[in-house]
Amino acid sequence: MSNMRGKNKNRQEYQNSKNAGQASIARAKVKRSRKVGIILANIQLIITFVFLGLLIMLNVLPFKYLIALVVVLLFFVGYAFLSQLTRHYRKLGKVLSVIISIVLVFGCNYLVQTRSMISDISGKNTKKDEMSIVVLKEDPADSINDTIDYMYGINEIIDREKSNEVIDSINKELDTKLKIQVYQGYDALVDALYSGDSQVIIINEAYREIIHETYPDFDERTRTVGNYDVETEIEPPKNDKVDLTEEPFHVFISGIDTAGSISKTSRSDVNIIATINPNTHQVLLTTTPRDYYIPFPNSNGQRDKLTHAGIYGVDISIGALEALYGIDIDYYVRVNFTTLIDLVDALGGISAYSEYTFNAGGYSFKKGYNDMDGKKALAFSRERKSFGAGDMQRGRNQMEVIKGIINKAISPSIIVNYTSVMNSIAGSFETNMSNDNITRLIKMQIDEMASWDIISNNVIGTPSSQVTFTQKRKASVVLPNEESVSEAKEKINAVINGMQITQE
Repeated sequence: MSNMRGKNKNRQEYQNSKNAGQASIARAKVKRSRKVGIILANIQLIITFVFLGLLIMLNVLPFKYLIALVVVLLFFVGYAFLSQLTRHYRKLGKVLSVIISIVLVFGCNYLVQTRSMISDISGKNTKKDEMSIVVLKEDPADSINDTIDYMYGINEIIDREKSNEVIDSINKELDTKLKIQVYQGYDALVDALYSGDSQVIIINEAYREIIHETYPDFDERTRTVGNYDVETEIEPPKNDKVDLTEEPFHVFISGIDTAGSISKTSRSDVNIIATINPNTHQVLLTTTPRDYYIPFPNSNGQRDKLTHAGIYGVDISIGALEALYGIDIDYYVRVNFTTLIDLVDALGGISAYSEYTFNAGGYSFKKGYNDMDGKKALAFSRERKSFGAGDMQRGRNQMEVIKGIINKAISPSIIVNYTSVMNSIAGSFETNMSNDNITRLIKMQIDEMASWDIISNNVIGTPSSQVTFTQKRKASVVLPNEESVSEAKEKINAVINGMQITQE
């Protein structure tokens, strides 16, 4: 009997010990589980603060939305910690911590990418000219060092200062003193190279296409033995301290068609003034034909076709258009027009209106709205031979493409293609608008989610042949129609003064 009681006691002690061990293991598991949950909650807290810090630094979210987002994110942080104190919600708390942390990491990546993109494209107050050292193709020189005993030809009328800077750089780098001969214009400069009066010449790559108009064989007969980039400062924006969410402003949109850096000077084939009134939410796009025959700020009253102004820099294009319309242009945007393909595709395509039915670039366009991918939009923007109005109709079509891009860019669908849009803008877009003003405009659009009334207008003229300032000989130009210029001025002033205008 005593034995039985002893065995029962031993079994009871064993069971108690076993239960105690299991309880200890269970408590250890709970402790480990809670510790993991607390670690995940702390990670979520850190990522939350990093995300909010980046968002505040970017400064694109209106205050009311920012406060709401802070409350929501801190609520989930609080839940992540408190859920670890309750057995029923511990697992859910961990799952939510992981999901929210992953989402916020992606959000941080988007914010960093956006900030980097805005910094890359904004505040540009310099222009870059690529100056080339050119010899005849059969010349034995393989490098600039091989040309130090040559007679260097430079353009006296255009680019003298930039050429001097290149000469000074070569003299300093090679410890030499180059022999210089100056010529009056690019035609005389190329003639000198062809005739042997100068064995090497310095040209601005922005003028190469103009040289081709007189010397179509220039690329075949010559080669480049060296290049120098000459950077020049542009006067900063006149009104960059003004809050663009309250005051109307003008933006010059310059479309260049060149390879390489967007900052390099080039002919401006697209010349559009966007007059924006943030109070009436109206945008007026005024296009000026690329061959419009007008004086430049640097031409001493001589007239030239507008596209050539871009060769001297975006500031010269702006000055020419300011004089034409009697306005002060606040900002510029330069886009490489060939990258239109990537931007439109990144937006998921656009819809643009055509006034005519026509074929171009292997595509068919109907009268009315046309859905376009990037290649189709580029073909639509470049065509001019299908129209009696030629380049003037091309300008109108380009405005329709810009309207399509704007409408798609301010729509919620941009969120889906956000990364692709950022990548397509980087490297193919630059502006002298500051970071602050860009973020103010983004914040305003997010806050108001307003629809914008986009009106387009174009000036017209008469085709002619006149001597141009750049070429010093006759070229095809468009003589301005003063009545259409006056009407354009009236529309621009109406939008600036808050009057509603309608599309004619």
